Order: sequence, then C-alpha cells, then structure tokens
Amino acid sequence: MKKTIFSLLVAAIAISVLPSCIEETVPLEGAATSEQMAESSAAMKGSIDGMVAQTYQPYYFFGSDNQLEYDISYAGILITYARMTNDLVNNSSTIGYDWWCGYCGAYGYSMNADSSRQLVPYMTFYKIIKSANDVIGPLAAVEDLNAEQKVFLGTAYVYRALMYHDLYNAYLPALNKYTDCTAVEGLTVPIVVSSAEPEPATKSARAPKEDLAAFVLADLDKAETLLAGYTPANHRYPGIPVVYGIKARMYLAMEDWEHAAEYARKAIDAAPDRKPLTEAQWTDPTKAFCDASGNESWMWYYSISGNNMGNLCNPTGFLAGEADWGYNSLTQFSLQRWLYDHLNRSDFRKKSFIDPDRTTYPSTYYRWTTKQSDGKTYLDSYPFEDLPDYMCFKIRCKEGNWYDYATGGAVDWPLMRIEEMYLIEAEAIGMKDGEAAGAAKLESFMQTYRDPAYTYLASSADFSKGFIKNFQEEVLFQKRIEFLGEGIGFFDAKRIRSGIKTWYAGSNTIHDTMKYVIDEVSPYWNWVIPTDEIENNPYIIKEGEFTSEIDGVMTTLNNPDPTKKVDNDATVY
Repeated sequence: MKKTIFSLLVAAIAISVLPSCIEETVPLEGAATSEQMAESSAAMKGSIDGMVAQTYQPYYFFGSDNQLEYDISYAGILITYARMTNDLVNNSSTIGYDWWCGYCGAYGYSMNADSSRQLVPYMTFYKIIKSANDVIGPLAAVEDLNAEQKVFLGTAYVYRALMYHDLYNAYLPALNKYTDCTAVEGLTVPIVVSSAEPEPATKSARAPKEDLAAFVLADLDKAETLLAGYTPANHRYPGIPVVYGIKARMYLAMEDWEHAAEYARKAIDAAPDRKPLTEAQWTDPTKAFCDASGNESWMWYYSISGNNMGNLCNPTGFLAGEADWGYNSLTQFSLQRWLYDHLNRSDFRKKSFIDPDRTTYPSTYYRWTTKQSDGKTYLDSYPFEDLPDYMCFKIRCKEGNWYDYATGGAVDWPLMRIEEMYLIEAEAIGMKDGEAAGAAKLESFMQTYRDPAYTYLASSADFSKGFIKNFQEEVLFQKRIEFLGEGIGFFDAKRIRSGIKTWYAGSNTIHDTMKYVIDEVSPYWNWVIPTDEIENNPYIIKEGEFTSEIDGVMTTLNNPDPTKKVDNDATVY
C-alpha cells in the first residue's frame, strides 16, 4: 500500500493510470532505476520535454482507435473549463457537432461515472501527474542536486501542482439544490505521490480539501526554492512568476484573500517583461491567441506542431471563428448575448464579436484573416451577412491561415497570462479590504488596459438585471470576456456560485436542451470520479453505498451524478 499510483498498460492502445491499490505491473519511474534516471541529464531532459509536450496530444487517453475529439490531454480539459459556464452558444442545427455539449449540461447527455466525459479528464490528470512523479521520484532522492537537476525537479513540481490545483477545484463538491452533496462535502481526490515520498495518511481515499491544498502549496514552495535564479529559455517552461501565479490561484480557491492578493502581485512584479495585451495584439488576425511571439502577455504557454495534429482534434478547430477545417465551421460559436450587452462599446474586446447592427458595424469594422491561394478571403466563403450575431473571433488561426489546418492549427496556446493576476488581485483585495478597494483595483486595470471609460459604478448599475449581482461576479464577468475559450473563469464561477442563465428575453440560445436558468451552482460543475477508478480503488465507493474502514482509513463516496438533475427552462418570451 506504500504507492498510490499504478499503471495499467495496454500496448499500442491506451494507458490508464489509476490511483488505486492493485499491484504495479511496471516500475513507477519506468524501466530504468531511479539512480540511472537521476544521473542521466539526457534522460531527465527528455522526461521534462515529454511532460511539457503532453499538454496537447491528440487522442491522449483512448488513442486514435477510439476518436473522442475532447480527448486532447490538458488542452482538452482547458476547453472543458471554457465551456462549463455556458458563455459560448452553439449555432449549428445539430447540437452533436459540439463535442463539449455534455459538459455544458445539454439535457439527456450522460455525465455519470460510466461516461467517457468523466473518464477522460480524470485519467488525463493522473497521466500527467505520473509523468511529473517519474521525474520527482529519482531526483527527490538525490542529496546534492546540481543546477540542471534543480530545474528539472522544480519544473516537475510545478506541473504536479497545476494538476492537483485543478483536481481540487473540479472535484471539490459545491453544495447545490439539485443534488445532495452533504456526504461528500470537503472531499477532493486521491493524492498520488512519487516513489521517494511517503504515502499520504488518506492512502487512496479522497483527500480532504485542506490536505490537498497543503500538498499543492508544498509542491510550489519546493518549486520556488529550486527555480530561484532560473530564467526559462522561453515561456513554454515555467519559472518563478508561474509558481507565484499558481499560488495565487490556489489561495483564491481557498478564499485566503490576503495570500491570493500577495502572490498575484508577486507574479506581476516577478515578470517585468510581461504586460497586458494591447488592442492591436488582441485583434491581430494572424497572431491573436495563437502565436506567443505576438504579445508580451503570456507567462506560460504550450505549442502544437503541425506534424502532431489532425483537422478535428485541435483547440483552434473547435474555438477559432475563422477555422474552416474544424467543428467551429459548423458550430460558429457566439457569445452569450447578456455577456455582450454588459460589455461597453468603448471596450476594444467587444470587437471580437459580430454586432447585430450590421449597418453601424459592417464587416470593415472588424479585422479579418488573409486570402487563400486562390485569392479568396474568409468572407468570400462565409458571407458576413450569413454569420450569426455575436459570433466570436477572439481566437485566430496561426498566420491567419483559416483554410489549412496544418498551418492554421499549429498554434501556441496560453496557460497563464499576466491579466489573470491583475484580476485575482482585484477580487482578493475587494474581499479583504472592502468593495471600494477592490473596485479601485478593477477600475485601474480596466481603464489602463481595456476600456478608458469603464467605471465600477456604471457597471454595477446593471446588477439589478440579475445576470451579474455583486462585486465578485463583476470581476468574474471581466474574466469571462478576457479569457473566453482559454479555461479561466469556471473555477471562479463555481466558488462564487454565480449560476447559469442561458434562457431569458432576447437570448440567442437556439437549442432547447441548452436553455437553462440554474441557481447558484450547476450540478454539472461537480465532476464525478469515473467507474474505472472506483472498480480499482477500494477507498472510493459509488454514490449511495455505505462507507467503511480499511486499514484505519474510511472509504469515501463519489460525487452525485448530475445527469438530468436540472430541467430545461421552457418559458416563452
């Protein structure tokens, strides 16, 4: 029982990493011994580069024989986060073109423990954790690390901390009126450690939130020490600003306002070369949200090679408005109308969405991508008048290439931007020092970088409409616009309990199965541990079963199944 992660390897098909209590079939740190791995610079560098590359991998868990288009490693999980607040509207006649509609709560789509939609993200997290542990195990046992080894070990701690931070937020149940979470309140996920670390007291049971939060912060403390003085060759690799950034995220999740504000500011100050995107960078049709060289905002990003992708299984094909090769050419995602209406005209980010008034805001109001080889532009193939209202063009195709996936989809993608730190700081100061202090921070960011006419007073006048109800939700609104499609905002919505409203007078939601008015917390926001894990881990049991004690540790229940727990809103407007 010393180890809490075991590998079930199926050659040439898929790899399932289960934090369970069955016997290991391969050594935890691979075929080589820990000493050999630690002493080999090439082996360790290969492990780190492989872990970084794993952030995007097509058909990462199931493999290409079972092509689930959301199975694209952590890149797919980020899209899942981006979709769970229902900020994007699917305009296709067939809802199934949207592979993420189940995560959005589309009525009738199964999201129980047997669903691949629950299996894929859970196993993806633990596969990446295993990759980090494969580095941590050998190096943590070395008494006197050299400079290179410190960077390798520090980087592995950062990746492991990021995965556990996300697991904390995704699986920690938020109480809601649709499912009974009282029996699992405060529980997260199993903590899986490397061969060099002692087994957690909770073994393979779901760890209390306090234990997992402390584990994440401990990893980040180690990374902070190990990466001191290190400057990555590029921002694909994390440095000290990223360590501070994840700490800020973790403290925000814990609602430790003082430390959240402190580490957000530390992240900003530790990255003097990073600054928020300008309007020109935001609207650049060739580089916006697809090319790290086009800005100084990104603190951390991953890259996709044109040699390791397909036309469907890639983030750009799902989310870039102009991508002709992917599912977004069918879904043509639009911004939820109420979000658009709350956004000031003086905010340049509003130019990322097509205004319904095509006379005042014609096609020439927006910046479009380049011609293809036969001389046609995007609007030649997709006439402006046929595009749906509020259609989103924030995320662009690489080099403006909207017609060739191998070029247009071979993008860089942000994992952390400096703007997030400003908004974490604003919320944390508002909760720590009062609404006025937080509003001042928010106004400073907005007026300096996004909208010179923004005032919190004017924006708060909309609170009575019921879409945004308080200071925290106003900060969340800015995150929803700022990081649309990037995966930032879902954890905040769950923590703040902002609810979901996709059906209202004037709504642009077209599918009946997506029409919702959900109070405070959607049951879909509490992710469910998959059956594959439960069947291999005696410390986690199915919803409704009776807990018991095994070796001094109580078994823990799964989160409730959210499927069909909320009815669609049938109000006629």
